[in-house]
Amino acid sequence: MRNPDLVLAEIERALSLVLDRTAGLSKSELAADPMLQLGIERALEIVSEAVRHLPQAVLDRRADIRWRDIRNLGNVLRHEYWRVDPETVWNIVANELPRLLEAVLELRAGLTGPGMSDP
Repeated sequence: MRNPDLVLAEIERALSLVLDRTAGLSKSELAADPMLQLGIERALEIVSEAVRHLPQAVLDRRADIRWRDIRNLGNVLRHEYWRVDPETVWNIVANELPRLLEAVLELRAGLTGPGMSDP
């Protein structure tokens, strides 16, 4: 089993990179940049795979996050890539990633806080 804090750090890094790079971008600007879209898709694959390495006890601390959907997104990105469109990518970036990053930061703080090292 991988160290949950390291896995959460990997997720945080991928999410932060996407959010930093897309800050101030419009939906049409993202749609017009296929390389950026591919980069975002790759970051989402990393997030999806990393979530699979987190213990259920850690995920349960933020039961409001749709962890199963995040895991399933990776399958679509890897195996059904032709189904992914700019609108889907935009909606994930604009509506889901900020909240997910907030949850990841909270989970990391819980793992490293006083008396909280055991998930």
